[in-house]
Amino acid sequence: MTRRFVAGALALVLCLALTARAQKDSNVLSLSAGTTLLAYSGEYGGGWSTLNVIDGANSGWCSADGSPNNNYFLLELPQKFELSTLTLDNTGSQESGYPGISARSVEVWVSTTASDTGFRKAGTFEAPKGGRQKFSLPAGTDAQWLKLVVANNWGHAQYTELMKVEAEGHPVGSPPARPPISGTYDTNYGALQLEQHGTLVTGCYYSGSGTVSGATDGRTVDMEWAQAGPHTGSVLMVLDSKGDFLNGVWYENGSLAGAWFGKREANPTKVCDLAGATGLEARMKGSGHAILYGIRFRSDSAELGSESNATLLQIAALMKSQPQLRIGVEGFTDSTNTDAYNVDLSRRRAQAVLAWLTQQGISSARLTAQGFGKSRPVADNATPQGRALNRRVEIVALH
Repeated sequence: MTRRFVAGALALVLCLALTARAQKDSNVLSLSAGTTLLAYSGEYGGGWSTLNVIDGANSGWCSADGSPNNNYFLLELPQKFELSTLTLDNTGSQESGYPGISARSVEVWVSTTASDTGFRKAGTFEAPKGGRQKFSLPAGTDAQWLKLVVANNWGHAQYTELMKVEAEGHPVGSPPARPPISGTYDTNYGALQLEQHGTLVTGCYYSGSGTVSGATDGRTVDMEWAQAGPHTGSVLMVLDSKGDFLNGVWYENGSLAGAWFGKREANPTKVCDLAGATGLEARMKGSGHAILYGIRFRSDSAELGSESNATLLQIAALMKSQPQLRIGVEGFTDSTNTDAYNVDLSRRRAQAVLAWLTQQGISSARLTAQGFGKSRPVADNATPQGRALNRRVEIVALH
């Protein structure tokens, strides 16, 4: 991207929304599920980056020029899983122009010890040329780290492509405790300063001219970014288990714009003074609008989760400090289910927020609630992380 935001091509991760991961996808190898890419052998780059194999983008991964064999991806799952299936997807690979470019022999290595040790081979699988196939994994395929070795392709001498990798399974034990997100990260868009208070996360980049605000479940962060222009969008990021590496994707105008990633600085630099810089009051003053990624609901319902309280209290405090302010609460969903169902669910969720505020003494005359279902997406609905970002609540100032 350009300097417009991280501005024209990459980013991170997370936007919390209406369901907070309530409508979960069965695939555990996605950013929205908390899986992240730690390392890889090489890539063609551009629209063929390695992250595409788990971010569900329309394009996939392509090897570096002249390196079609023995490539690898190292993935970290959110916790230990017993994996039952693995899906290798070559659908959309450029077989018509580059015959034999599809990945063929893929080795699966798993570890429950660490990202750099304890690996054992779970099997070798043949991915279909230009197609998609789900494979059963041996019983007892436990993994928190998954290494996929793309040994060869179907005959192309220069490149190998793999569009997507998915896995299904069930978690084993409880998720591990996560380090705090607070810190400064040296990212592909410069220094990103983040500060965590409970579940809420604020931050800044570009010396403070860009801000982010959202919420976290400890590992994944969903945020709204804003930059002078004004330009805004959504970002979803995943923090690795050591707390050292952030990786994710960002969206602008509802479309995937790129990846945003970086390592935690051992001696963090100060990017800006975060006090008030990315708070709700500042966001509403700047644009009259804010995405509330910290508002979460029980799965497929309009029942507010207790983790929503911090964000709800922020809204109540803003309303009490500005007695003339009137706001509209707007609910949104992803594209799963019917239009009628999504509009009704999003409306009931917006009304639940309105009801909570009135219980705090905010006059209902200052509030409206509307549900917009899948309309006005902030990300694509073709990917798990895009759907996660689209499930959200927003507030707008009424005039």
